[in-house]
Amino acid sequence: MGTIFVAYGQPGHRKPVLEFAAERASASDDELLVYHVQESKDETAKQLREEIEQVIEETDPTVAYTVEVNTRAGISDQTNVSKQKRLTDRLLELENDFEYVVMGDVERGTVAELAHSSMTKAVLETHALPVLLVPV
Repeated sequence: MGTIFVAYGQPGHRKPVLEFAAERASASDDELLVYHVQESKDETAKQLREEIEQVIEETDPTVAYTVEVNTRAGISDQTNVSKQKRLTDRLLELENDFEYVVMGDVERGTVAELAHSSMTKAVLETHALPVLLVPV
């Protein structure tokens, strides 16, 4: 039994990614680590945990999971560390042995691609783990 790392991203795109990951975990008897980098002060860790719990309950309540919310508080706030860096740092921590990463693949236009760094691109460029992309 291993652990699947789930990058829980933007509202509107994250539910299908988590549903897919929960189905995969159920089929392979793996656990989930659902990781979210807080993007807005409007999101609270409590709201995110409740949302994740609801998706897991609706998909397969037997799947074991852990939720981690990387808030904007603390060192990241003081040093202005990017969302991409916080996500990839968590993936690369030595004590983790993830089977693979599940994350959304959001289509973006050329201008948006140039203006905003992609979380998916940052994870793919680590070459640390296999990445399973869910079209959203």
